[in-house]
Formats: sequence, structure tokens, C-alpha cells
Amino acid sequence: PMSPLTDNRPQKVLNKSAVSWASYDFANTIFSMNVVSLYFALWVVNDLGGTDLMVALARSAAMLLIAITMPLLGSISDIIGRRKWFIFLFTLMCGLATALLGSAFSLTVYLVLFGVAVYGFQAALVFYNALLPDVSPKNKEGKVSGLGVAFGYIGSIAGMLMVRPFVGSEGSFSRQNAFIPTALLFLVFSLPLFIFTKERRKPPVHELPRIKELFITPYRVFKQSSTLPDVRRFLIARFFIVEAMETIIAFMAVYLVMVGGFNQKRVIAAGMDEVMLFLVSATVFAVIGSFIWGVMADKLGPGRSLKICSFLWVITLALATFNFYQPLFWVVGPLAGIGLGGVWTTDRHYLLKVVPKERRAEFFGLYAVSGRLAAVIGPIVWGLAVAAGKPYGDIKYRIAVGAVFIMMLIGFLLVRKLPEV
Repeated sequence: PMSPLTDNRPQKVLNKSAVSWASYDFANTIFSMNVVSLYFALWVVNDLGGTDLMVALARSAAMLLIAITMPLLGSISDIIGRRKWFIFLFTLMCGLATALLGSAFSLTVYLVLFGVAVYGFQAALVFYNALLPDVSPKNKEGKVSGLGVAFGYIGSIAGMLMVRPFVGSEGSFSRQNAFIPTALLFLVFSLPLFIFTKERRKPPVHELPRIKELFITPYRVFKQSSTLPDVRRFLIARFFIVEAMETIIAFMAVYLVMVGGFNQKRVIAAGMDEVMLFLVSATVFAVIGSFIWGVMADKLGPGRSLKICSFLWVITLALATFNFYQPLFWVVGPLAGIGLGGVWTTDRHYLLKVVPKERRAEFFGLYAVSGRLAAVIGPIVWGLAVAAGKPYGDIKYRIAVGAVFIMMLIGFLLVRKLPEV
């Protein structure tokens, strides 16, 4: 058998393992777009009589559980030297929970199933990302990761188009009909990862780290970041920026229908309704934005690029808050897409520039924790804002977007004081 320490990674970027690994991005974005962004929240609020806060609490509970359990599960993965087993387990968990959303249960059960599905989706991602070094040629991880991102954007659009016919239109319209097809597509398109991706044999870790150490490490790293004030400011700024973006991703469809007057029941072009067309346009511009900001970050520097992207988000959310002219929403979508692609492209690049090389791993761990905590708090803020604004009718959604705008504004004000590297 091959030595565990042997570097047997493939030499070509477009090898079978890399392409099958990247295809998982295609699969999981079918779930994230159809369930998290497009149908579930609207189904609960519009069809089942639930509230935004219920959806927010279910999603936030799942993200909080991810933050609590992943350090331990990651350590167990290191002990046995395996990643694919965990990806399979959590993908199956997500797929089954999503399929069960298509059955007859109570609202409470649906919310629990949604939380389980989100947990499985996010947990699988942790181990999926950890597989990247195994499938990438040496020093080509960026290109293989970019391939996965590209597959993901394609998957989000393809997933909407493949599932939309099951939802129906006008007289036969049912958001619940989206869930079983989404689960099946997610599971089917994830198969190449499990069949063709080769996982390198790793030497198992024989000693489990102390449980306490797993949970206090992020706190200790943040505390030690006082010696690197620019890094600390960046991490705090990123928390507010990601908090705002995650909230918009979760509730944009609800906002479009409730405030923008978008019709999800009528197909208008290429098998798409108005909400789908909006999300497709935003996704296409996210692809364009990722490419443009990748080039701009090299020319202007990631610091200046991140400042421009976050300012673009401030403008976008200001428009979403105060716009009363429906056609202008079609400007908001592309702006949000460009900003989204830009932030994801530049913020990791910036952290690489400002953190000492010997401390990159610990700060990227803190970077991941901050993103998960932002995904816990942001949706709850939205849900509370909607609940507080209930006496004002649909204005409550403008209040919620206004709260998200404030999050992004705080992030931008912190980012603009960072040095440009």
C-alpha cells in the first residue's frame, strides 16, 4: 500500500478527482438556492401562516450548532484520516430532511426539518472544503477552488430551472412541490464526488485533543489579535458584512414578493417566474463580479477592492430600503450580485496579506467562526425587525432591510479605515 505521507496528488487541474470534487458545488447550490433562498421562507410565511422570525430561528439554530460541533467532528475526522465518509453522512442527512419537507407535517416539524437540512448542508461543506488539497495539483488549489465556484453558480441557475416545472403556475402553484425534486437532484449530482474523487490516505491522529481547547482556541486567537489591530478590525468588519449578506441571501425572495410586488406564480420567460429571473440576474452578475474583482484585486490591491465592494453593498441596500419604483429593483439584483462576488473574492485575499504566514491557519479558523456566527445573528435581527414592524404592514420589511443596511454600513465604516495592501 502507498505510504500515508506520499504526495500522490494529480498533476493536471482538470483531472477526474478535481472535476468530480467541483461537481459537488453544482449539487449543493441546488439545495441552497431552491430551499434556503427561493422557496422555504416564502412557503412558511405566505402559505403556512408562519413568521420570518420562525425561519430565522430555525436557520440560526442550525448555524450555531455547526459552530459548536464542527471543531469536535473535525478532530474526529483527523483521527480516522477520512473526509468523504462525513460528506456522505451529512449530504444524506440534508437530502432526507429536504425530501421530508414535501410530506404532510405540522409547521413545527417543517421548521425542525429545515434546521436539520441546513445543518447537514453546512457540515458537509466543512469536510468538502477540507478535501481540496487532496484533489488539487500542488500550488493549484486556487484554480480547482475556482472551478468549484463556477460549477456552483451554474448549479444554482440549473437547479432553479429543473425544479420550477414541479412548482406549477397560477391554479396549480405549490412551493412545497419544490422540495422532493430538489433533494433528489442534490443527491444525484453529488454522486460523482463519492464515486470518482480519490481521498489521500492520511496518517490517523492517535490522540483526541482536549475538548476545552477546541472551543477556547478561537477566543484565544481573537484576544491575541490585539497585537495585530488591522487584522482584528478586519475580522470585526467582516462579521458585519457577512451578517448582512447572509441575511439578504436568506430573505431576498420574501422581500421581493412582499415589498417589490414580484409574482412567483406566473412564468414569464424561459420557464422562469419574476423571482427566479431576479435571482438568475443576480447570480450571473455575481459570476461577472467574481472575475472582475479577482483582476481588480491584483491591480488595486485587495484592501481597496474590498472597500469598493462593501460601499457598493451600502448603495445596494439603501436602494432596497427606500426604493418604491418596482423596475428599479432590477438594478438592485445585479448590484447585489457584483458586490457578493466581490466580497467573497477579496476578503480572503486581504486576510492572506495582513496575517503573518506562520499564523494563517489559526486566523483562517477564526475567519470561519466569525462567518458562522454572523449567519446566526443576521437572520434573527431580520426576524425581530419584521416582528417589531408588524403594526406597519408591509413597511416592516423595509424596516428589516434598513436593519441589514445598518449592519453593512458599520462593516463599511470599519473597512474604510483598514490599510490598503
